[in-house]
Amino acid sequence: MLQLRQNQSLQQRLTPQQVQYLKLLQLPILALEQRIKSEIEENPMLEESSDEEERQEQAAEETVAEPVEEPVLEVEAVGEGAEEPVAPELAEAQRDLQRAREREERMERERSAEDSSEYSFEDYMNDDTEGFKTPTSRDMDEDREEAPHAATESFLESLYSQIAMLNLPDRYRALAEEIVGSIDEDGYLRVPLEQIARDAGVVYGDEYTLAETEAVLHKIQKLDPAGVAARDLRECLAVQLEVMPNHNPIREVARKIIHDCFEDFVNKRFTALSRHLGTDVQGLKPAIDLIQHLNPKPGASIGDLSESTKYITADFYIERTADGKGFTITLNERGVPPLRVNAAYKDLIRKQAPEHGKSLTPEAKDFIKKKFEAAKFFIMAIYQRRETMMRVMQSIVNHQRGFFEGGEKFLKPLIYKTIAEDIGMDISTICRVVNGKYCQTDFGVFELKYFFSEAIPTHAGTGGENGDGEAVANKVVKYRIKDIIDGESGTEPMSDEKIVQLLNAEGFDVARRTVAKYREQMNIPVARLRKRLV
Repeated sequence: MLQLRQNQSLQQRLTPQQVQYLKLLQLPILALEQRIKSEIEENPMLEESSDEEERQEQAAEETVAEPVEEPVLEVEAVGEGAEEPVAPELAEAQRDLQRAREREERMERERSAEDSSEYSFEDYMNDDTEGFKTPTSRDMDEDREEAPHAATESFLESLYSQIAMLNLPDRYRALAEEIVGSIDEDGYLRVPLEQIARDAGVVYGDEYTLAETEAVLHKIQKLDPAGVAARDLRECLAVQLEVMPNHNPIREVARKIIHDCFEDFVNKRFTALSRHLGTDVQGLKPAIDLIQHLNPKPGASIGDLSESTKYITADFYIERTADGKGFTITLNERGVPPLRVNAAYKDLIRKQAPEHGKSLTPEAKDFIKKKFEAAKFFIMAIYQRRETMMRVMQSIVNHQRGFFEGGEKFLKPLIYKTIAEDIGMDISTICRVVNGKYCQTDFGVFELKYFFSEAIPTHAGTGGENGDGEAVANKVVKYRIKDIIDGESGTEPMSDEKIVQLLNAEGFDVARRTVAKYREQMNIPVARLRKRLV
């Protein structure tokens, strides 16, 4: 049975302007430049400005006897069937907009004419004549030359070009291309040869034996880079040793290690290796060093420049003041132009409109209002973004002052909630500011996320450097673990338990599983695999 009910609820919804501001807030500097460029192209009411242009406009406005209201008043003041008396300035603005409406109607009727002395809104948006030219991507890029990128050859393209120089018969060349097409991004062949031979036979209408496929594979493995299309690490290293010059005496010892004692080599069982090869442990060092300098991922040696090269542009510059007691925070806005409402908009309505005719169509009036409101809110969002980012960065500098003065060892624990409470904003706003933004300091370029970390407690009474009872950032503990491992003996690396004992003696309250987690995050292997010959 249907029933009518009345419920009361509270909902929070974001306006389109708030959504636009949040999107701009999370953009890094390079993405913001592209966003502004796109907005200028889409909105004819928006344009770049300069200090010189602003001064000229102010001087021109001071010479006008009667003040002219801003376009927003012109759009909002005119209503359908308005009968109430208006101020003289507003009445003049209404007459100006009325003339613009009449002119637009006439231009609609005379659009096919070859010669016209007036401008329509379409002319305003599309004409390239001086004074009424809307900024386009071509105009904005005249003084912004992009750095050219070098033409590069991809990994697969390099292999295909080398196959063409092997002078293989056509049927074997087709098989070679099938093998190369099955190589993964690391340069390994993960597909069984039986399947490759079967697939190549179906595609090229021929039959290939396993021996033929194996012979073609051996030729491909000796291409540049050597070891490509290997089926496992052992085969990859063996091929690289095989293509080395014969006059290298260490190569033979390395080949024996790979072919006969690969498991002992991987697990760093040097005593077993020396016993099997009939030599002492120190005699293995040249061969082991040779193997360790081989390329375990031949596919990573060749790649596209666009994928391998990533550039970081700092959003903030943090510098010490002249007296050395404070810091200067500069927001990187070198590529962000100052914005304003297009000055030609006023001239279009105030000067270019004819003196008689019908009123502007509702569609044209709605177009003017929407574009002007969009330009106004976009400019406001840019200024609000600048203010929010500066407040967040200033708060980070205040909380991490020790880092900016002394470096990574003085980093303190910090969470988003602390910054949010400090500047009176929501945590989600802090996340948007921090995500993908970088700052340049005296110690390098760091992502803003770097300054936020968990707290590790310390205990007093140990006599260590950190035994003051105050919590420290977990990154400080990570760096200390790395320093301990870098200074350990190569023949007897420290276990995680031994590292815990050293950290506890220095005042850090950490467990063995914490040390293991941080070690894995820094891609440091266990003690058994860190063993090396000295």
